[in-house]
Amino acid sequence: MLLADLHLKSHAEFLSAYDRCAAQLDPPVPPGYGPAKTQFYRWLSGRMVGLPRDYHCRVLAKMFPGWTVERLFQTAEAAPIVARAHESGLLGADIELGEFLGAEMISSGITLVYPTFELPLRPVQACRTAEVPYRCTFGGKVRACAAEHRSDILVALPQKEVRGLLYVFSVLQRHTAISIEIRSDRDIVADSDRPYISFGLTCNDCTRMYLETVERPLFTLNGSGAEGGSHFEQLELRDGSRYDSSADHNVGVIARVRPSPQLHPGRYWIFCAGLGPRGTTGASWYLANSWSLLQRHAGDREFVAVVGVGENSDGAVHLEHILIESLP
Repeated sequence: MLLADLHLKSHAEFLSAYDRCAAQLDPPVPPGYGPAKTQFYRWLSGRMVGLPRDYHCRVLAKMFPGWTVERLFQTAEAAPIVARAHESGLLGADIELGEFLGAEMISSGITLVYPTFELPLRPVQACRTAEVPYRCTFGGKVRACAAEHRSDILVALPQKEVRGLLYVFSVLQRHTAISIEIRSDRDIVADSDRPYISFGLTCNDCTRMYLETVERPLFTLNGSGAEGGSHFEQLELRDGSRYDSSADHNVGVIARVRPSPQLHPGRYWIFCAGLGPRGTTGASWYLANSWSLLQRHAGDREFVAVVGVGENSDGAVHLEHILIESLP
């Protein structure tokens, strides 16, 4: 009944989910150690004598959080067991989301990253020369060093990026038991050894860090820059395709990358951003409601997707193009 709730309808599908969970253990159980077909159906028969081997028990405990191995092999009526599965935090979306978010985010929790602007209460030009060491500039954003200890600093949150974050947070909170943490881009850039979902283009230091440190990023930005009130006007993907926003057409981008494929094969950074008034919010709406479609397209590969967003609604969004990184 639990397997049906997770849409694992065959022995092969179960083995695939088993191997994914086995790889997350410490120490991991190597692929190919799942139950043989006859053993699998004996597990489902309700006539098990004793329990499976120790490593099977470890994997099953990982697959079904909140359930003891003894309880997994007890018979029960459908309604009570489904209810207990949900009460214990086991939702069918967990394994499906694991495919999209990556094994590390499933095991360590989801971090959603919003951008911040630290603004002085007085104009920067009015600051005395002696105060200059207390301030630093990162990509045109006025940043404060140890701002929490200063009374002349305000922290501003950009409305579009926060609204986009809330779209994704709301869906994750309703459909999965995975823990969710919300952090600022400054915190994450200072400690980036983790998976995360980041919102915003150049206003978010996580996106800037990716664009400025990766040799061949999946997407880049063209235009006059973000200094002095100007803005980026065009999105360019690695395949050379380019996308512009206009008065009645906004452009959103969703990218999933592996920052350290050799060291952390189960770690993804996911970027959700856009050009135009509704670019980021439209991309966030699409990510929240259509992540499974992106997963079916990309599998476990890196990808960048471009969505078109109408001028009147964040939900008026459609997929225009997806670039999927070839396997090495």
